[in-house]
Amino acid sequence: MDADLRLVLWNQRFLDMMGLPASLFEQPITLPDLWRFNIQRGEFGQISNPDELVASFTERALRFEPHRFTRTRPDGRLIEICGEPVAGGGFVTTWMDVTETQRLHTQAARHNAQVTQLVNHLPQGISLFDETLALQLWNQAFIEMLDFPPEAVFQGARFEDLLAIMARRGEYGPGDVQTQVAERLALARRFEAHQFERARPDGHTLLVVGRPIVFENRVGGFITSYTDITAQKTTEQALRQTNAQLSDAMAARDAALDTAQGRLSIAYDQLAQAEKLASLGNLVAGVAHELNTPIGTARLAASTLEDRVRQFEGEMTQGTLRRSALNDFLRGTHDAAALVHANLARAAELIAAFKEVTIDQTSMRRREYLLHEVVAGVGATLAHLLRNGQHHWVVEVPQGIRMEGHPGALQQVLTNLAQNSLLHGFEGRSGGLIRISAHANREQVQIDYEDNGLGMAPEIRRRAFEPFFTTKMGQGGSGLGLHLSHQLVTGLLGGTLHLRSRVGQGVQFSLTLPLRAPDSNAAGPSPAS
Repeated sequence: MDADLRLVLWNQRFLDMMGLPASLFEQPITLPDLWRFNIQRGEFGQISNPDELVASFTERALRFEPHRFTRTRPDGRLIEICGEPVAGGGFVTTWMDVTETQRLHTQAARHNAQVTQLVNHLPQGISLFDETLALQLWNQAFIEMLDFPPEAVFQGARFEDLLAIMARRGEYGPGDVQTQVAERLALARRFEAHQFERARPDGHTLLVVGRPIVFENRVGGFITSYTDITAQKTTEQALRQTNAQLSDAMAARDAALDTAQGRLSIAYDQLAQAEKLASLGNLVAGVAHELNTPIGTARLAASTLEDRVRQFEGEMTQGTLRRSALNDFLRGTHDAAALVHANLARAAELIAAFKEVTIDQTSMRRREYLLHEVVAGVGATLAHLLRNGQHHWVVEVPQGIRMEGHPGALQQVLTNLAQNSLLHGFEGRSGGLIRISAHANREQVQIDYEDNGLGMAPEIRRRAFEPFFTTKMGQGGSGLGLHLSHQLVTGLLGGTLHLRSRVGQGVQFSLTLPLRAPDSNAAGPSPAS
């Protein structure tokens, strides 16, 4: 516009931005005319004295001074107005819509305020240096943790100046201050990620973690966090001491456990040996009871023969011996001798069987044997106990099943199962039934042992093979019978032992054994050896 405030040049963008109709500019128009038009359409809000406002604007415009201000239009847009005077009077004015620019500026200011609040809220100290190593961002924790004077920390503070403050007060230990600053400044200029712990002179330990800032594939500085880990380091030291004490205590406990385990192992072996000896004791008692009959019968026959001889001698001395008496004496002598011989032979068989069983069970020797003979031997040793309780021993084992292994171990297992039936299954009753059956193929034999006793509750059945578990502790039960049986079957005999039982339905043990037992070294030591 010219010195008379007449508009001489404008563009369409000006009209569009200010919402001015083109018809308004078909005739010459002055700046005061334009102000009056804008006042009438409410561009300046409610104006009580338009002429006074126009006069004020005119007086200011005629000064022809540079000016720059913003004005918010009724539609909410923000317009920046810049005027520059020209030679000879008048001035050139630019009108620019800065609504979006202002919005972005406001948003950036809000974002910066939020970042500042967030950084100040962090418990860690934070510092951000730009690519020239000038401080751009920090929080109060940064000042407090590194104990900087407040006046030393400001936007643009040089990294090397802050290093010098710390070096002069001994933060980096003894040495030349300039050298210490130069070394650390050279490291910082690498802009490499770093992490280390630093012990401060006041006793605090800081964890320092730095990361470079990359913007548009260019390093733009680095950001560093400072975390006070003094409490953590104290806790770690306490934990190390506690762990050392705990390690010593565990070593002492392990030593005590090893000693206790050794004693327990000895006690276990002694109990197992006692269990085996108890089994042999029952064997001895049974054989002794079985020997009573043939030996008693032989003694009776010998005593009767002795009486007949004495009578025969008397008749010969008196001369009254008749042929009929001689014949009676010869027949009686022959019968008595036959009776003595038969019963002594039976006793010899029992003693031989006893000897075989005791050798098998005490030495666990390996040999070939027939399964039905082993089962029969067990029945013979338990015969007196079965008779006392009027119990039945039924064997359904085919003859001819030949096995190689340790018959003594199998005898002990079957004896333990039978004694378990007699002690637990047939408690308080007579007329129980024990049935042993077997069937074999080319490689293995299955032996089924069952009784019709009281059976086991589920909680007892689950623990039946555990060592020292018994429902008759102090009443004749050691808690090792079934455990040792399981160990012998799965170890020395190389097979498996399974138990099935329900309350009131007796027990069923299934032994699956190879016809040829594994070598003792492969099977492991017997628990009763």
